[in-house]
Amino acid sequence: MDQLEGKNIVVAGGTGRVGEGLVRSFLSEGAQVIVPVRSTSKEQRLRSYVEGIETGRLICLPTHIGEEGSIQAFRNRVLEEYERVDMAVACLGGWYYGYPLHRMPYGDWQMILHDNLNTHFLFMKNFLSILHDQNDGQFVMINGSPSEMIIPEEGATSIVAAAQAMMSRALAEEAKTTHVRVYSVTVYNPVRTRDRGQTVMPDWPTAEDLGTISSSSSQARRRISSRRFTRSIRSTTSERRHPRTVPQ
Repeated sequence: MDQLEGKNIVVAGGTGRVGEGLVRSFLSEGAQVIVPVRSTSKEQRLRSYVEGIETGRLICLPTHIGEEGSIQAFRNRVLEEYERVDMAVACLGGWYYGYPLHRMPYGDWQMILHDNLNTHFLFMKNFLSILHDQNDGQFVMINGSPSEMIIPEEGATSIVAAAQAMMSRALAEEAKTTHVRVYSVTVYNPVRTRDRGQTVMPDWPTAEDLGTISSSSSQARRRISSRRFTRSIRSTTSERRHPRTVPQ
């Protein structure tokens, strides 16, 4: 029997480079995976990536996750049509580089705060509240090495990643007296995604590995992460000609 059969899992950022691997992993374990999508092209790309998986069910619902009204409507529709949420996963934001902080345009600062913090807050507010109402379920935030490392001209990424890590700690503390589990999966190596092609190292985890860790028990999670993902590797990004945001 598949580990996640009969479970409803919501993946915010499920059409992204890492998020699509999470979706693939959860479907492989038999889950019903619900993904908010902004464009039909991204939905089609995701569906083509998982079309060979015969277990689980993929549901894509039109949503702008950075707009409060849209994410609220998405939340209401999920509850109305699927009744409960067993796990909610936030794999949101991107990688910004190209300016030292004191040279960074204010518009870029506002953009990275919105894309990397506001979206997390809106998703958390709408879906962690469901888990608390149920007094059951898992809330997972996917994070990376910038939460603990600082690289010149990538300081903004480290700031928002560290804020995400603190958000997960605060949420976990607030859930201590409940049956809701909140945790962050922090990846210290780059992640092998299909967009990277052959430019990968053997010890890099796959996006599907992160799905396995996210859905595992706390004991299994510690065992897997200690075996595979604890080696810190600095960002392999080398091009700094232009400021840009790289989505996850």
